[in-house]
Order: sequence, then structure tokens, then C-alpha cells
Amino acid sequence: MKKHRGELEIDEDIKLESANWKVQRVAWVLMVFVVMAALLGFTGNGGIGNLQRLKAGSSADGLEIEYERFLRRGAPAEIKVKLAPSPGDSLTNLRLNKDFYEKLHVERILPEPSEQFTHEQGITYRFASAKQPFLVIFYVKPDGMGSLPLQFSTSGKAVNITPFIYP
Repeated sequence: MKKHRGELEIDEDIKLESANWKVQRVAWVLMVFVVMAALLGFTGNGGIGNLQRLKAGSSADGLEIEYERFLRRGAPAEIKVKLAPSPGDSLTNLRLNKDFYEKLHVERILPEPSEQFTHEQGITYRFASAKQPFLVIFYVKPDGMGSLPLQFSTSGKAVNITPFIYP
């Protein structure tokens, strides 16, 4: 029902205005969620204090992984692996489970492995060992979506990570 109030003859529809106010409040809450997601790193790289970068394993154990908690499908990402050299061997093996090469497209590996081969359990990269721990960086693009359980292992040490890939 339209009313005229006061001296000006302006139509007023309280039900429509009330509905409009409710829609505005919901929109403001959604905008706050989008801004919070961006600050926490859900919309891309970084976020406040780079909260989305995680570490798994430890340097003392000879296998440490630094990765992004949230990845976007088709967007470039980095996985950094700090490896200790194999004792008494000139080569260090890094084994990854099958999901690594099935759901991630590896664009580049630095340093390049001297050998790589696939097997039933996954893929193995073989690196020429240095005398001290060294860093291997995998530049990847996720192909799938959802939770991605990955396992990195060397001789006797294994580290599991589970980044989440969203569209």
C-alpha cells in the first residue's frame, strides 16, 4: 500500500524498502567475506603475512616441503623441497605418489633431475647429490580440483601434504 507522508506527495512502499534493506545487509556481509578471503590468501597468492604457505617435515630429518595450502586450477604454483644428500651415495632419490603427476602438470624442476622414472607407486626423481642439503623447486599447474594428498619420500623419510585445489 502506498502512502503519502508529510507535506510532500512522495509514494512510500515500506514492504519494498524493507526487502531492499535486507538485500543490502546480505550483500554487505558477502562483501566482507570476499575481502576476508582475499586477506587470507584464498583468491590468489599471498594474503596477510603469506598465511597460505605451509611447511611440512623438517630440515633435521632431511626432508622439508614448503607449499601453498590453496591452489587454483590452471594457475602456476611452486612446491619447494629441501633435501639432505644421501649418505654414501652420489645420487639422491625423491619419490612422489601417483597423484603428483596425474593431477599436477609439472612445468619445470630446478635443478633438473639427472634421471626420472615412473612406477606403480608414482614417480622418482634422481638428483646429483651435493655435500650439503639442497633445494629442489617444482613449478606446477594443478589440473584437478579438490583435496590433493601428496607424499614425498626419500630413503626412509616420508612427508605427506594435502593442498586444496579450487576452480
